[in-house]
Amino acid sequence: MSIKARVQEEMTKAMRAKDTVRLECLRLAKGALVLKEKEGAGELTEELAAGALRGEIKKRQQSAEIFREHGKEAEALAAENEIRIIQEFLPQQMPAEELEAYVRGYLAEHPEVNHAGKLTGAIKKELGDRADGKMLNEICRNVLEA
Repeated sequence: MSIKARVQEEMTKAMRAKDTVRLECLRLAKGALVLKEKEGAGELTEELAAGALRGEIKKRQQSAEIFREHGKEAEALAAENEIRIIQEFLPQQMPAEELEAYVRGYLAEHPEVNHAGKLTGAIKKELGDRADGKMLNEICRNVLEA
């Protein structure tokens, strides 16, 4: 089932359960998916859908940080709750330990790569949605420094 279809199905469940917080978050996520679909020329691919949802997560992470800076803990927690709801629709991320092992294995096969940015880009291209870019970059820097 596609990400868009899953979001729609969960919206229906939230409506029936009268879970307004979840419903509003899913409506915003669906809106982002529809906008991404209209931007593209054709059908919304899973990769584009995941990218749109990652964008929504990033917005909420920034909001949570700003709320915390201004002492608004309740709003920050609400943004983090929305992040958890949206993450349900994204592919599972590799844990840090597994990602580090992958980076070390990649470096063993490609010893010529000695720049964190190039290493991060090459591995991100291979792993795609399975790796969080920020965490991957941090791991690449640590492994290259060691």
